[in-house]
Amino acid sequence: MSQINISTLQHCANGQQLLRQAGKISRRENLWLTLTGALQTATTIAITALVALLINSAVYEPATAPMLWQQHLWWLLLAALLTLRALLPLWQTRLADRASIRVRNRLRAIVLQHCATLQLSLESQFSSAELSNLLSGEIDSTRDYFAEFLPQQRLAMLAPLMIIAASLWSGWLVPLLLALSAPLVPLFMIIAGHKAAAASKRNLTELTRLGNLLSDRIKGIAALQLADSCDTEQQQLFRQSEQFRHSTMQVLRLAFLSGTLLEFFSAISIAMVAVYLGLLYLDKYQIGMWQTQLSLSHGIFLLMLAPEFYLPLRRLGALYHARADASSVAEHLLRLIQLAPPCATTGGDQLLPDSAPVTQIALQQLQTGYGTTAIGNPHTFTLLPGQRVLLQGPSGAGKSTLLDTLAGLQPALSGTLLLNGTSIAVYNNHPWQQRIGYMTQQPELLFDTLRNNLCLGRPFTDTELFAALKLAHADALVEGLPGQLDYRISDSGGFLSGGQAQRIALARVFLHQPALLLLDEPTANLDQDTAQQFMASLKQFSAAGGIVLLSSHRDSAEQFDQVIVLSALKTEESRHA
Repeated sequence: MSQINISTLQHCANGQQLLRQAGKISRRENLWLTLTGALQTATTIAITALVALLINSAVYEPATAPMLWQQHLWWLLLAALLTLRALLPLWQTRLADRASIRVRNRLRAIVLQHCATLQLSLESQFSSAELSNLLSGEIDSTRDYFAEFLPQQRLAMLAPLMIIAASLWSGWLVPLLLALSAPLVPLFMIIAGHKAAAASKRNLTELTRLGNLLSDRIKGIAALQLADSCDTEQQQLFRQSEQFRHSTMQVLRLAFLSGTLLEFFSAISIAMVAVYLGLLYLDKYQIGMWQTQLSLSHGIFLLMLAPEFYLPLRRLGALYHARADASSVAEHLLRLIQLAPPCATTGGDQLLPDSAPVTQIALQQLQTGYGTTAIGNPHTFTLLPGQRVLLQGPSGAGKSTLLDTLAGLQPALSGTLLLNGTSIAVYNNHPWQQRIGYMTQQPELLFDTLRNNLCLGRPFTDTELFAALKLAHADALVEGLPGQLDYRISDSGGFLSGGQAQRIALARVFLHQPALLLLDEPTANLDQDTAQQFMASLKQFSAAGGIVLLSSHRDSAEQFDQVIVLSALKTEESRHA
């Protein structure tokens, strides 16, 4: 198997080149598919020749001579050939499925690997619905291309050549007619292929739009219900689904039209062979033969071979829409694969060893923002172990942007961040992100068990897990659930209340013990009692040496060691500019 990696596909100029590179993954299976197809064609030629000889023997051989059709050996040979002819397509289908599965699995692995490299920078380029469609439906839709179209391309050239060579046994005119009419099918495929590819691309775009719209409306279903806008959004979804239906029907119309015209050209060509043989047997002319007279066996042989000559070409034409669909998917894949991974900002990239404690985090004129737009004033302050620091300021002052920057999710526009006196670049810095925790109003939880939500792939004992849950005041909650740590929750904390989900997320913080804990309005959706318990847990975290940096409009400054007030003045100036 040819090993295709991400760099190979990234250098592809277009979708067709990507498909050719991906096809190399199943090169061995494709070779066997071609050989199996060639054997199938050879078996068909042998069956045709044997049937023609048996019919000729039954009609023309004298009764006094030992007739061929009465000998059991020939019938046994015919039965064996027919059995082989029936078994070969089953083996061919099994090989084709194996080849297609191998290619599709490899493409998925490459895409997922690249998505892991892109991390959160992928979100601005690809929505979750679009990525889900690409990984599931779109890559699966290339099954016919890798399983059938690729090997059929070779058979469409090899099988007709084998049939032309076999038909030369009877004469030269019929092979000439077949050879002259054969290019009509590929010519039509090229003409129809451009329209099919364009229609398939439009259909793929409509599917992506529908998926994005549906995903967005499902996420905001609660807000839509409160605004009483469900009926309006339902109509919009219906209109988008109708556009997708129309684009799908357009693709199907082109597929049916191309299939009908291919059958028409094939029928005309076969009719030309039949007319030639009929007029030849009526003694209208005597041309195109090697002998002075064409025997019945030769005529039957040629007439039975004519449909087989066009069959590989017709199959290739019927599969041409699979090529158009795969081309659209490949262009979509290429757009994702060629996305450049985020680069770290300028500055140092050295971090302390994992065992080294964090003694100081200092910001020196650190300017945050999105893209090239600065948000808020540059930040200069110092964070020390055991401190609880409150970020305050009006909406738009850049509190969330500052937290995103410190979490390594957004690059800083300028300034410096010092870790124990050493300048580091935190954007997309994995070692840095492993030493921090980040909690928002809606805790990020997995659709998985509580155990996996807490461990996040790291090994912890049940004793350690319940110790962390106890610090977060969530031990009684988990003990009361069926299955306890093996209780399965949905993403965003479904099956748990907002306060319960926050406590599970906080227990995860206690378990992993980050040096810096960033919190963005964590108590905004909690009642007063739950919020007080949450703040008490944060006090325990900071007492153990952790640094807490919390953004809030609600919490009192008396609960914190330091208060940093952000101004929205620069933001407003930037907006006006």
